[in-house]
Amino acid sequence: MDLDIQPVRLSLKEYSQVKQLYMRAFPKYEREPWMWLMLKSKYRQADFMAFYDHEQFIGFAYVIHSHGMHYILYLAVNDQVRSRGYGSRIINAIRHLYPQDSLVLDVEQPNPQAANNQQRLRRMRFYRKNGFFPTPKLFKEEKVTFQVLATNKKINQQKVDKVFEWFSWPLGWLIQ
Repeated sequence: MDLDIQPVRLSLKEYSQVKQLYMRAFPKYEREPWMWLMLKSKYRQADFMAFYDHEQFIGFAYVIHSHGMHYILYLAVNDQVRSRGYGSRIINAIRHLYPQDSLVLDVEQPNPQAANNQQRLRRMRFYRKNGFFPTPKLFKEEKVTFQVLATNKKINQQKVDKVFEWFSWPLGWLIQ
């Protein structure tokens, strides 16, 4: 059976669960301010979605739409139901929502020196198994380098940059 999808809004019954999962699933240096996510998701260019299996909250995704691609900025599965195939089911649901265009995301680039390198390798295998290909596009941050993956083998790297231009406008400089 397909997953049910609800927009993440203050009125969502599991709103606090979604927020808590976001805080647990991503280190502080990877998180955007919660209220910025909520604000930007009110525009057509972004979807903040909670996923359910028979009314059980199983995870969320935050997707930005720009220039013929759908950038999965965040995807997390509820800790209580991990390793049951829900991550793949969420990706499949996203594919069905946007069948024409490439899905794009980034992951921490594998690095043998990193303390969490095994987790990075598992995450890379997971996304490869779900139809994502590594691209040459990298985002170098202070603490980590992210590699961009996409469901199309070739993507326009400038269009990827445009996703983040929209996301940070008009007040992106305030949240840096």
